[in-house]
Amino acid sequence: MRRIAFINEKGGTCKTTLCVNIGAWLAREKGLRVLIADLDTQGHAGKALGIDVRGLAPTIRDLLLDATLPVAAVARPTALPGLDLLPANKELAAFPVEVAGEADRADKLRALAARVPAGAYDVVLFDSPPSLSLVTENVMRAATEIVIPVALTYLALDGCAEILASLERMREDRGEAPVLRMVVPTLYRKTQLAEEILAKLRERFPEELSRTVLGYSVKIDEAQSHGKTIFEYAPRSSGAVALAALAAELWERAPAGA
Repeated sequence: MRRIAFINEKGGTCKTTLCVNIGAWLAREKGLRVLIADLDTQGHAGKALGIDVRGLAPTIRDLLLDATLPVAAVARPTALPGLDLLPANKELAAFPVEVAGEADRADKLRALAARVPAGAYDVVLFDSPPSLSLVTENVMRAATEIVIPVALTYLALDGCAEILASLERMREDRGEAPVLRMVVPTLYRKTQLAEEILAKLRERFPEELSRTVLGYSVKIDEAQSHGKTIFEYAPRSSGAVALAALAAELWERAPAGA
């Protein structure tokens, strides 16, 4: 079972957009069983899938705190067959304090991933919070693959560098780290700055950089505001075409034996 995290320490880079829509494409087009684990207190993955997460219980926080709670008790079906969600909301904000004194506090999500019943899902996608935190550390330890979306702005590029540094520290400290599977340029507009950052990404990530660049798309924003994926809301839009291409490329990059 592949475990893929969408992560950048800068917010607004399209982590949730990629996670939700790639998950939807894999379920729709590949017939895969997909579980999206939302690790953001804003609960945007759930909201983007039409699920009202405010006041919802139980959530992924309960799974992280209670090792006896079955994953099936929290996983919620979405409107798309084959696509389930482990929802999050503001209750997750208390998690770092609640586990601060526990030796395995950074491995709670990894242990949770191990509790997913064999054969229940083909892939788990982690939607990460937009900052460095204990939750982010949990995500990086639980994932086997990393996708870094990079909005074509200076600060998002800086956030990408921070993730790379975190991966290197993990590799030094633990002797292992998730594979950087893909770097995705997002929110592209034809400006000199965007072209300069894109050139830097091509130079820095000759193998990992995605072939498709995700441009700014009003239809993607509209879809999320309606609690739908782009494939439901505007399947012929440029955003849908780009996200489908990115999903296909990510799946083609499957590790040997996956």
